[in-house]
Amino acid sequence: MKKPVVLSAIVLLIAGWGITPPSPSVNAQTPLVAPQTLPDATESAAEAKSTIVLLDPGAQPRQILRFKPAANTKQTTVLTMNMDMTGTVDGQVMPNINMPAIQMTIESEVTQVEANGDAQIKVTYTDVDVVSDKTAPPELIRTLRSQLQPLQDLTITFVIDQQGITKDVNVSVPEDLDPNLEQLLQQMLGSLEQLSAVPFPEEAVGVGATWQVSSAVPVSELPLDQIQVLYEVEDIEDDQVTLKMSMQQQSQESSQMDLPGAPPGVNFKVQSFATQSAGTMTIGFDRIMPLNGMMSTLSNMEFLLTAPESEQETLMRMTSSVQIMMDSL
Repeated sequence: MKKPVVLSAIVLLIAGWGITPPSPSVNAQTPLVAPQTLPDATESAAEAKSTIVLLDPGAQPRQILRFKPAANTKQTTVLTMNMDMTGTVDGQVMPNINMPAIQMTIESEVTQVEANGDAQIKVTYTDVDVVSDKTAPPELIRTLRSQLQPLQDLTITFVIDQQGITKDVNVSVPEDLDPNLEQLLQQMLGSLEQLSAVPFPEEAVGVGATWQVSSAVPVSELPLDQIQVLYEVEDIEDDQVTLKMSMQQQSQESSQMDLPGAPPGVNFKVQSFATQSAGTMTIGFDRIMPLNGMMSTLSNMEFLLTAPESEQETLMRMTSSVQIMMDSL
């Protein structure tokens, strides 16, 4: 089960920071393998859109926040993720899983800007690797590197409007991508059109302003049907804004979970799930990717596992802590 958990964390990283929030840039190097497009991954996303509610306009002076990137704008962004996991199996404490840091270099490019301000974005992951870690088992590092290597050929294109809402998301993956990771990517893509880096409110805002973004999650293996993120303006200038963000979600509703990569016949049933995130990011209005940012996420999950040809259930509890740092060059 360790492998799917690792893959899930990587996909969350890609979806949460690498795809929607950012922008992209083309890798000049010719791909080693022919890419393929994930089919019909975002069809259900058209049925539900993000809802942005301004809670407090903040202090004067106020201004309307809008993205205004120019065509051919390029940006290089480095993401670093650290993750730790602990858990129990039927009350027995499992060994802690201290993952080595994962680092991704993202090249982003604004390929075209429409008359209405919509920007066409292309993102390429030019380098994905495990940061050297003497404390992690060498076998774990080798496994992670082999799984992450194909992501260097991952290309994402999408359109983002001036308010920060994304649409028309397309992901091309290499043919040799781990099928478990590919399946998880397909499951996550359904919500990308509702999840953008920071959807701005329509109204003018000042320091202290707060707004909430509610996004439906039409495709999810977790017992959640909506994500709500709270944003607060910490500082604002003519060309950039610094935001604090927080999210807290929980569900006590049981849900069956189809976990890619699990052995045939293994059944997962989520009993409860809770997650909370907090972070900050600085956004330049002439860029798509944040200039810098950080986020910490703590998640707790309890689920029942039933082995093949057995009715005996195993109760598992897992806690994961993820820290993500982002810096644009």
